[in-house]
Amino acid sequence: MTSVDLSNMKTNFYYLNVKVVIVTLCLFVTVDTLGQIGKNKRRTTAIDTLDGDSVQIDSTKTTLIKLPERTEEGEFVLNMDSAITSLYIDAAEKEVVLKGYRIQIYFGDLESARAVRAKCRKQLDHDRIYLESITPNYSVAIGDYRDRWEAEIALSNLKIKYRDALIVPAEIKMPDLK
Repeated sequence: MTSVDLSNMKTNFYYLNVKVVIVTLCLFVTVDTLGQIGKNKRRTTAIDTLDGDSVQIDSTKTTLIKLPERTEEGEFVLNMDSAITSLYIDAAEKEVVLKGYRIQIYFGDLESARAVRAKCRKQLDHDRIYLESITPNYSVAIGDYRDRWEAEIALSNLKIKYRDALIVPAEIKMPDLK
């Protein structure tokens, strides 16, 4: 092979590479523009433009626009599901039961327990006097005390009239908050 053939081959190789690069570049540009045209064809909403005068706001003013005041009375309507309403009604009707203490003043047969309860109602100004059945006997208990300390204070006052009185744990009704 001669040097002229070699230089011709090199020149042809460079021209071929340049042609391939140009064709590839044109292909990429064509595909890119077709993709952009396709995006615009799929778009269904037009771009919103603002027609009309522009609003200028003076930022040096410090006063705010006063909102109108409501002078009339409105009506408030609360719509709830019937399940929520029934749960609310059930909770309102149910008595709250707590673990607390009572002072037991008598333990024995039914007739004696009724007599002690009647005597206690006359002597004491107490509205919470209970007659409870503890088979086969009955108990008379006083009060609904939330904690032991409160029951101890009441017991010290009741020990004068009822020497056998003692504090017993019990399920109590929610006492009135004063």
